Amino acid sequence: MSEPNPGHRSRFSLTPQPAPGTIVRAEGCELITDDGRRILDAAGGAVVNNIGHGRAEIADAVAAALRQVDYVVPLWPTPNRTALADYLVERWLPSGFGQVFFAGGGSEANDTAMRLARMYHLSRGDEQRHRVIGRIPSYHGSTLATLAIGGHMDRRDGFDPMLAEHPKVPWNSAEAVAAAIEGAGPDTVAAFIAEPVIGASGPGLVAPLDYWAQVSEICREYGVLMISDEVMTGFGRTGLRWGFDHDHWEPDIIVSAKGLTGGYAPLSMVAAHDRVVAPLIEADKGVMFFTYSGHDSACAASLAVLRILEAEGLMERAAVQGERLRSALTAALGGSPHVNEIRGRGLLLGVELQGVASIDVVMAALERDVWIYPGGSGPAVNDGLLFAPPLVVTDDEIDRMAQVAAEALSAVAD
Repeated sequence: MSEPNPGHRSRFSLTPQPAPGTIVRAEGCELITDDGRRILDAAGGAVVNNIGHGRAEIADAVAAALRQVDYVVPLWPTPNRTALADYLVERWLPSGFGQVFFAGGGSEANDTAMRLARMYHLSRGDEQRHRVIGRIPSYHGSTLATLAIGGHMDRRDGFDPMLAEHPKVPWNSAEAVAAAIEGAGPDTVAAFIAEPVIGASGPGLVAPLDYWAQVSEICREYGVLMISDEVMTGFGRTGLRWGFDHDHWEPDIIVSAKGLTGGYAPLSMVAAHDRVVAPLIEADKGVMFFTYSGHDSACAASLAVLRILEAEGLMERAAVQGERLRSALTAALGGSPHVNEIRGRGLLLGVELQGVASIDVVMAALERDVWIYPGGSGPAVNDGLLFAPPLVVTDDEIDRMAQVAAEALSAVAD
């Protein structure tokens, strides 16, 4: 078992790599390296894979799509692009969400959602509304616009001179949202963006029960659009279709990505309620696409993934296996003085750490052939571990994840 080198940089990346070896194959919940290591994927990569690795039917769907069409400018319909939009509207999105825009990754989708919110207000004649309220902690992407609205201090570090000023509020205070709108000037605020379950910046944080009802009322009162960032939580990851379904509120704009294709192709989506799109149509305005928005082969992959999710009941399985994982983590880690809290929903669970660095625990787990996602929004801020395995994860695999996490934490703490 080779020892990871956190300082390694590959030729195609500007960031340090954990260097477990070259991944040459993936099956189920395992990543397989060129030297034969089998690494248990306790994070779905980066909270991406949901149906398990190595599903040949997805590769077949992509190959069939590429034999029919390759690149078509996003302005024009293609067979799978049209079919996926219809499938999402008819089977996954709430009633009234009749418009879908495709992009590449979550950063592009959240960037688009911000532009859509701005265009909505412009189309209504509210030219001053341009600010988007974000939360601390939060993470919505790595474009300059999404970094600006995010509250991930570590990933913003050094870029502040390049970032537009947007109000920030504590992640669990509805009163702070109202105060931020008033402080910025109600006529200048376009939208409020939030993750239903916070991911990379504060692993597994879930707001109080009455939080979303209060925030929804505040945003309606001030005419502020609500954007639900479901990049991680969407498509069954939390045990329900969408993260907001747990708290019985409805956003104006829904953003999602990772579970849309399970990592088999790069694709993200922005869905808007008809009430948001109507003013743009009336004013003959639109939102600029990205070059690879809704590539037909990526849409084909998404259709195949979503059909597997439904046919195999993986959303319901996420709820059951999520409780199994929570129990296993509680049993293995709950008594540690270095664990503050175990939290989250479904198969998106966070372990908040104290007195140890999450990256050190992650590296120690990787030495033991388990990949866990490191979380936190800055040095020792909300530092923790994020568990988000494929929804096909077995009981034995869950037990191993918890056991290795405990061993890694103990090794680092000692």
